[in-house]
Amino acid sequence: MRLAAAVFSAISAVSVHAADLWPDVLSGTVGYKPQVGIAGAVASWYLTPTTPARDASGLSIHLDGEVAYWRGYGRPTPNGSLWDFSAIPVFRWTFSQPAAPRLFAEAGVGIHFLTHTWINNDRQFGISFQFGENIGVGTAFGDRNRYEVKLYVQHVSNAGIARENWGLTTPMVMFSMALE
Repeated sequence: MRLAAAVFSAISAVSVHAADLWPDVLSGTVGYKPQVGIAGAVASWYLTPTTPARDASGLSIHLDGEVAYWRGYGRPTPNGSLWDFSAIPVFRWTFSQPAAPRLFAEAGVGIHFLTHTWINNDRQFGISFQFGENIGVGTAFGDRNRYEVKLYVQHVSNAGIARENWGLTTPMVMFSMALE
């Protein structure tokens, strides 16, 4: 009997921790800067408590993990694409008015890892490790504010820690859906 209770307790603990790993929000992103197009998938985890309807105003924090594909349109080039893996804590301010749709502004600073240090023939990043900053505005809408659309600007560069530091600043659009 004690063995069965211990096994059940261990399974319950693993299940709770696995549930904590599941993201709260899934998103798709697209952006374009002349000669470079970006498309990505984002998983977000709330780091501050949220209301069931996600309609509370004030400050909240979430962590965005993204995998993005960058395609270079400069031709001919041996550096036509790369993958970008990033993690960015994002600070969001949700305005109290209007109540619907919910408007917000947010900003975040985090890290990126690029699979190549070049895109096209002329844009050099120096090293694969990069820093990233995002700033944007958006709106939440739908049943329980389940959906969001955000316009933002993303900047990726190595902040001068490597000799080549072209960086890339791109206007982006994100569509998100809460999973709860």
